[in-house]
Amino acid sequence: MHGPGPGLGDAPRAPVFCAGRGYREHLRTQSSIDALASIESRMEDIMARKELIEALIEDHGTLYSEEIGANISRDVPQQWFHWLLCALLLSARISADKAIQAAQALKEDGLHKAEAIRDVDRQHLVAVLNRNGYARYDNQGADYIRAAAEMVETDCSDDLRRIRDSAETRDDILDALTAFKGIGKTGATIFAREAQIAWDALYPMLDGASAEQAAKMGLPDDAEDLADAAGSRERFTRLVAALTRVSLDQPSDRVREAL
Repeated sequence: MHGPGPGLGDAPRAPVFCAGRGYREHLRTQSSIDALASIESRMEDIMARKELIEALIEDHGTLYSEEIGANISRDVPQQWFHWLLCALLLSARISADKAIQAAQALKEDGLHKAEAIRDVDRQHLVAVLNRNGYARYDNQGADYIRAAAEMVETDCSDDLRRIRDSAETRDDILDALTAFKGIGKTGATIFAREAQIAWDALYPMLDGASAEQAAKMGLPDDAEDLADAAGSRERFTRLVAALTRVSLDQPSDRVREAL
């Protein structure tokens, strides 16, 4: 006589496995491996981002203000006025290289100072612009420059820092800058993009073109996040300048390799 067991019509029972101690240890080990892999991947991304930022700053991080000979980091009136003139020239529908050339020529001719511009003959100012890449807008540019020299005297006592000191927000500064004839929103943004190296109310500032370029290169397109990645105010300002330059021209081989 057969003992208890499945009958002919009964389905065989599925084996039962118990998750014992060894299996739980296996799960914990696998979880640790996955977590470690995730950390390593994140660290690789951070190092790659750091390498890219370093390449951008070193190869393309020269400020436009530096290129024309204006040391705005000194935070003195004369340097700010020269940078304002460059922002004005860059606002025209002309290549950045030609605008920079014109701003450099103004300094070489002693016409980067508001007082000198107020005293110079208009036709001489037109001639300087005409000879230095600004022929298309030489007359208009000369009038805008002369108007800026007059306005900085009447409204700011020849000291653009008064705009900063009387402003409460970044938008206040931008609005005040657009009051200069020929600057407009574009010129105000150009000026502020580098002025943030010394003016607290502007930092951190990332304009549309540089934010778009940052996103294309896999960098944060948020000003606060990108400033954190850059590591300091000066490095951030230079990084923004680099992104602007790369958006207008080709990146260096080192930057391409870091992408």
